Amino acid sequence: MRRDAHRDPGSRGRADPDRAGTRDPDGDDSRPRFTVNAAVNVDPAASIESMRSPTTRIRSVDRSTPVLAVLFALIAAFLIGNLARGDDADDAAALERRIVRTFASGDHEAALVLVDRYIAAWPDAPHMRYNRACGLALLGRSDEAAAALMVAVERGFRDFEVMRRDPDLASIREHPTFTAILEARRRIDRGTADKQFDAWRRRYGEDYHYETDEEHRLHFATGLDARAHADMQQIIARQAKQMSTRIFKSPPLDWCLVVVPSENHVREVFQRMLDVADPARTPGVYLHGKRLLVTRDIGESLRHEFTHRMHWADMDRLGQRHAMWVQEGLASLYEEYVWTDDGRIRFVPNMRHNIARRQVQAGISLAWPKLFQLDTDAFFAGNARFYPQVRSIFEFLASVDLLEAWYRAYVETFDRDPGGGRAFETVFGLPVEQVEQRWKSWVLDRGAIDDRVEQGDASIGVQGTDAGDGVRIERIIGRNARRAGLRRGDVIVRVDDQPVRARGELMLAIASRDIGETIRVEIRRRNQRLVISVRLEALRGS
Repeated sequence: MRRDAHRDPGSRGRADPDRAGTRDPDGDDSRPRFTVNAAVNVDPAASIESMRSPTTRIRSVDRSTPVLAVLFALIAAFLIGNLARGDDADDAAALERRIVRTFASGDHEAALVLVDRYIAAWPDAPHMRYNRACGLALLGRSDEAAAALMVAVERGFRDFEVMRRDPDLASIREHPTFTAILEARRRIDRGTADKQFDAWRRRYGEDYHYETDEEHRLHFATGLDARAHADMQQIIARQAKQMSTRIFKSPPLDWCLVVVPSENHVREVFQRMLDVADPARTPGVYLHGKRLLVTRDIGESLRHEFTHRMHWADMDRLGQRHAMWVQEGLASLYEEYVWTDDGRIRFVPNMRHNIARRQVQAGISLAWPKLFQLDTDAFFAGNARFYPQVRSIFEFLASVDLLEAWYRAYVETFDRDPGGGRAFETVFGLPVEQVEQRWKSWVLDRGAIDDRVEQGDASIGVQGTDAGDGVRIERIIGRNARRAGLRRGDVIVRVDDQPVRARGELMLAIASRDIGETIRVEIRRRNQRLVISVRLEALRGS
């Protein structure tokens, strides 16, 4: 029984379920945004052309047609359709609570009457359609229960793992409809991902590393060398495990293609596949409708976009569409973290922290109640202002060990307050305005981080561009770098013990160092890995 009743707030103007997750690289509010349709806007290679919905001909199907084949075709059409969007009203939560209490009392007939009343008012609520199937199954009305379960899937119910394990559906576990639903879901899910994966291989050939991760339901196509490819997989595997156990409590049910294009394919991939006019301004994108993650680097951008992949999977499971500030705040939080000795993640400040701190100092951070009510377009219109603030809010939650508790409270209070303010009041036991003041004090007390290397500061003495797995040296401007043996074309992948996968990470690795300090720089030179000691010198004008 799905007793946690969550609806898609499509009518509230909150997070648009057709909006892709992207990382804002530099706080510029002109960054491109992308629209995706959960199943319509799919790459042609990933579409399932043979699966059409015979919804207008159900009663005229030839009797000789195998029942399971018909069911499979119908269910396939449902599963590749868009998620249904339900209406909302103030008294819905009260009715839901009555339904839960009545089911718990064992009066399934009365509970079913209440469920039907709910559906009459909010016919597109997939979780309640599912509860109706459970009620019928508990009453032993197997055929009706199976038919109701199919309707629930048609209306958008997607928590197939719950469906598979739910004891309330035990009486229809062997019903042909139940079997067909789970089989259709498995075939479509994996089949779509496989087709997209195969299409990439056909187009770009064997210059890429291709791999399938069954555990995390991921296909990989990367232009990285073998070591960087393995590093990327480890990053994803560790983050997926942490998020599945600590935040979302369940791994994704769907498959996803992860692409790191080679340098000579970046422009084509971002422009052709993602419709990005200027790829240099967009380090990564996650398109949920296509189950496609594309990133130009395996650092901040990969971690950000993979968080979107995990979060969208959880939203699908819950039947919720979280506010955009929550989606982007959580993804931004995971841009920068370190692993502690006891195997936990500790989030650390990145360049967004100083921006958020300056906003608080100047009194221009947006008041939380207003921030939480921003719709998707308003949030992206002010992204240069809002991305630093929302990452800071989530880092604050993590610093007081309330990140997981806040997310649970947000899920539980989502129907009543999709903005998230009530969740803060729940976990802090304070009015949201007082929690906001605590956050401001935390931001100011923390101080600024050194996130710039300016003329006269300690520097390696090179200029570079992102290379996917590090920073490619384009120009040697320092004597010490030249004497140490660094060359144009070398890719810096590590400074001492700190991985460097993008220019921002190299900046943070050097910004706090002193002139005269010697560092160990690991580079990739063609197919070799070398470690070179470089004595930092004052950055000279170019």
